[in-house]
Amino acid sequence: MKFLFSTFLLLSSLMLAAQPDFKLSDKLPEDPAVSTGVLDNGMTYYVRANSEPENRAELMLVVKAGSVDEDDDQQGLAHFCEHMSFNGTKNFPKHELINYFESIGMEFGPEINAYTSFDETVYMLKVPLDEPEYIEKGLQVLYDWSCQVTDSDEEINAERGVIIEEERLGRGANDRMRKQWLPVFLKDSKYANRLPIGQLDILKNFEPEVLRRFRNDWYRPDLQALIVVGDFDQEAMVAEIKEKFSAIPPKENPRQKKYFDIPGNEEDLVSIVTDKEAQYPIAYVYYKHKLETASTLADYRKQIMENLYTGMINNRLAEKTQQADPPFLAGQSAYSHQIGPLSTYTSVAVTQGDKITTGIKEVLLENERVKKFGFTETELERQKTAVLNNIEKAYNERNNTKSISYANEYLRNFLMTKESFPGMENEYAYYKEFVPGITVEEINQLAKDWVTKDNRVVVITAPDNEKTVVPTKEEVLALLDEVENTAVEPYVDAVANVPLLSDEPFGSKVTAEKKLDKVDAVEWKLENGATIVVKTTDFKDDEILFNAWSLGGSSLYPNNDVVSVDFTTDVMGESGIADFDEITLNKMLSDKVFSLSPYISELREGFNGSSSVKDAETLLQMLYLYFTEPRFDDVSFQSLMTQYATVLENKSMSPEANFRDTLNVVMSNYNEREKPLSVERLDEVSFDRIKQIGKERFKNASDFKFFFVGNIDLETFKPLVEKYIGGIPTLNTQENWVDLGIEKPEGVVNKVVHKGQEDKGIQYIIFHGDFDYNAQNQIQLNAVNKIMEAKLNEVIREEMSSVYSPGASASTAKFPDSEYTFSIFYGTAPDRLDEVKQAVFKIIKDYAQNGPTEKEIATAKEKLLREREVQLRENRFWMNILSNTYYIKNGDFSQFGNYNQLVENLSVESTKKAFNEYFDFKNVISVALAPAE
Repeated sequence: MKFLFSTFLLLSSLMLAAQPDFKLSDKLPEDPAVSTGVLDNGMTYYVRANSEPENRAELMLVVKAGSVDEDDDQQGLAHFCEHMSFNGTKNFPKHELINYFESIGMEFGPEINAYTSFDETVYMLKVPLDEPEYIEKGLQVLYDWSCQVTDSDEEINAERGVIIEEERLGRGANDRMRKQWLPVFLKDSKYANRLPIGQLDILKNFEPEVLRRFRNDWYRPDLQALIVVGDFDQEAMVAEIKEKFSAIPPKENPRQKKYFDIPGNEEDLVSIVTDKEAQYPIAYVYYKHKLETASTLADYRKQIMENLYTGMINNRLAEKTQQADPPFLAGQSAYSHQIGPLSTYTSVAVTQGDKITTGIKEVLLENERVKKFGFTETELERQKTAVLNNIEKAYNERNNTKSISYANEYLRNFLMTKESFPGMENEYAYYKEFVPGITVEEINQLAKDWVTKDNRVVVITAPDNEKTVVPTKEEVLALLDEVENTAVEPYVDAVANVPLLSDEPFGSKVTAEKKLDKVDAVEWKLENGATIVVKTTDFKDDEILFNAWSLGGSSLYPNNDVVSVDFTTDVMGESGIADFDEITLNKMLSDKVFSLSPYISELREGFNGSSSVKDAETLLQMLYLYFTEPRFDDVSFQSLMTQYATVLENKSMSPEANFRDTLNVVMSNYNEREKPLSVERLDEVSFDRIKQIGKERFKNASDFKFFFVGNIDLETFKPLVEKYIGGIPTLNTQENWVDLGIEKPEGVVNKVVHKGQEDKGIQYIIFHGDFDYNAQNQIQLNAVNKIMEAKLNEVIREEMSSVYSPGASASTAKFPDSEYTFSIFYGTAPDRLDEVKQAVFKIIKDYAQNGPTEKEIATAKEKLLREREVQLRENRFWMNILSNTYYIKNGDFSQFGNYNQLVENLSVESTKKAFNEYFDFKNVISVALAPAE
């Protein structure tokens, strides 16, 4: 299992059989629940039986070859090979592979996909298991990908356009800057010139044989791994894999596989890159280190130490962002694997335009503070408790681990990181054994090992404008010396040893209870008027999801309050609670596993949250305090305004930001309330109004409905609900939202945003109108969505080679007016925008005239049923069902449970009718992005 306790930290998981006495010198064996080995032809396999999700299997083919293995004339062809694997194999000619798997309900993208990186190419399938044929076909695809891809001249030439559009889609300020600084960071390494997307001129002009040469060299069993995890008989699956894949012959006279180094550097390397379209400055300081793989318990213990270190230093850096005028908007430091054989200790600062040097300095000074004075005992004890609670939650959830999680773990084991897989029982035992004995002195030594004068690289990316003060290389080098010679004081860990609640709430009892048999849930009415809905599930052993809402939202406020409303819950979330500021609160609750966030939307206000089973009471306590003692901290407010001002300062230079803003205002018919957020609009934000709005929106229990889904024992949970939610004050009044009259524009709207220097186009096409809101119509619209997604891929991607990743999205709303929106979106060459749009329109008109085929209807039905099959065992799905049914149908579940029948009702005729109803060419919005004129 993988643990990710910070943005940057990669914590490998390792294995040892359970034993009472751990010796640090012991080797780390593998989880006995996994069948793994190497076939005679050199192919590695990993097989594990796992029933989450039920009736599904995750299949992967991992090729230990990527862009770094390309010859000079092959740049981009590792990735091109990946694409070609979907365009014809021995057993699946041309596009039959995708067609077949979509016919059994799989989605191209979420369940049929692949990626290419510097060192690997990975192919992924998720297949249903209700018919033996499905897993047989899945294994045959992996076999074909391994050694039987066609790579025909015709398909290679047809795919060039798709690859070029993928390259085009990635263009922009970040891409331009990365291409300048990456060769500095990876100086004297082949990795510096092997971005997976490749060179455009090669992609356009290479001869097909050059691609086939890459596949012939590197697609061979000794560089491949087969990973199969799912709801099957493990022993039988291993036998099938051995029999089938042993037939792949080993490569005769294989080309030698080289592993490329990333050299260190004695002198500091500095790359300072600016771009007129960059959004805000970011400074990186990298300290290069050789990748270390773990093979013993001592290595595993060290990785726990690294985890503890990262959590503590990032807690310190987060505190600095709470200042009214913070030195940086965000700062982080962590030790992690980067690329190939390289790990780094990385310190990052996102800064204001005139504080680049200040931001770098403050992040680096925290490194120096740790080097000189270390962490405190109280910091370490808090972090130990936090990681132990996280590993305990993972241990409690071990029987509900998703198959994809296991598959990804074995993937990392096969690749360069060689991450071991001990199994959760062993990992939990290691943490309990090792964490208590780790000393602060051991942790402090890590800073001295990581923060060094050699192998140091500084990268700064920033907007190119008059307001941004960009340091020179000489100033950066001087700053590095200055930091080392700056006097720093020890960190003072201020800890509040007081309870979260100063007074216990009086509470109120459940006065009425109603069984919701259709959804196997219960509704409680409390004396204070609050409505509680609880559904107990066994899908995850240590998860409780929470949602609450009340009608009203921002619709109750005038136009001059709109921006203040939008910032209200951000300020609440940053301010802490009751008498505790955010820094103090985070320390107090560091041993708890929960989250809780308030929100205000146009029509509602409410909360989203979750917790472990044992921390459900803390979740309820925080909820109670948001109603009774919300905190609005002026320093947090000022800090938030500073952060937003920096992010918005150069927003107008971003083509994509301009496009999104234009799309939003056009969709609202230029309504005053929907004006884009800008630096100037920040002046409309009033701290006093934020305080008033926050208190108004969250004050009345009787106006709220509260939903809980998860591993809940009703007998022990009810008293907690009565105490904390029952203790929330009530006004015995009911609010409702106000219809603001924000309508999409009628008629045909065509808008082109000309912005940006890249030869890049983006297109959104939106159909909209009134909607007869019922379950059958929603399912019909979803089926139209499935059909359109498949046809867009078939026509404008595969046949026209004009886009990379077309998309379609159907949505409906009941309030304030019942309406639907159907969006189609893609990127393409600017000079093809109209051509592709007309092709999309032709697809729609053909369906409106002729309807889909029976096969297309069958495929759409299968996809809808497959989705539902998995969703029924997801807590998030049930939360949405409960909350939305109360919102839209006032808690009427009488029609719930007939989903499969409604899907079966779909037909060619009903879908043809839907295309005519939902695609009105007299009522369509088209917004496109094209380069500046």
